[in-house]
Amino acid sequence: MYSSFPSSRQRSSNIFAWACVLSVVVMAGMFLLRAEAGAPLQRGATGIRTTRGAGIRTVPSFGGISALRRGCSDVNHRYLGLSAAFELPPLPWEKESLAPHMSSETVDYHYGKHHAAYINKLNDLVKGTEKESKSLIELIMSEKGGVFNSAAQAYNHEFFWKCLSPNGGGEPIGAIAEAINRDFGSYEEFKKAYDAKAVGHFGSGWVWLVKDKDGKLSIIDTHDAENPLTQGLTPILTTDVWEHAYYIDYRNARPSYISDGWWNLVNWSFANENYSA
Repeated sequence: MYSSFPSSRQRSSNIFAWACVLSVVVMAGMFLLRAEAGAPLQRGATGIRTTRGAGIRTVPSFGGISALRRGCSDVNHRYLGLSAAFELPPLPWEKESLAPHMSSETVDYHYGKHHAAYINKLNDLVKGTEKESKSLIELIMSEKGGVFNSAAQAYNHEFFWKCLSPNGGGEPIGAIAEAINRDFGSYEEFKKAYDAKAVGHFGSGWVWLVKDKDGKLSIIDTHDAENPLTQGLTPILTTDVWEHAYYIDYRNARPSYISDGWWNLVNWSFANENYSA
């Protein structure tokens, strides 16, 4: 027989939920009182991961509140409105591991500020709309303007990080090496063509190694947030040539960033995965 009264399990869940809410409120009050008394607040950034796992949201947190928030994450998402459609994905390597070709300071700013800003902006733009349930690729293929720019930059940066590896560099091997030799004549000719696109690109944007529907490779450059997916092409590798990608380490010397940075970090294993997909 159906009962309108909550089960013991439901009652326990509700009690736990409200306990989490109350704890957050109390701890927030304590920290605010400390701030008024002149005690410093420890401010950080917490990644709030959703079940969709499509990207990232970084939100301000205060010391112990962030720890409590992680412990009550599922409940807090429902009761405190902290859920985000997209999250900042974790880096595939330790931020110090790309040195000396890319410093941890560059990674801190590029990933922790620029990439995160695109995620936060995207969440602001799609909040409360049907777009919250779409993937980055779906938004890239269907949207224009601010939503497209934020979604494409979120995708482009996540793809870029995977194109780098502390064990990267050198000449390609496997299927991607064969395809490069087939479509460019040799690795040396491919590298010259890629350098020309990367160094010669005017303004901000990206350089891509892509394949078409027939599997043929080519090198293209895109401006700002543009992405080869909208051209029916499959990304294999990309290089971020926005100035913030290299200014800390190489100042305005993009050629040095490409020769000393990119080619020493390029992840050929990731390229093989994308080419074979």
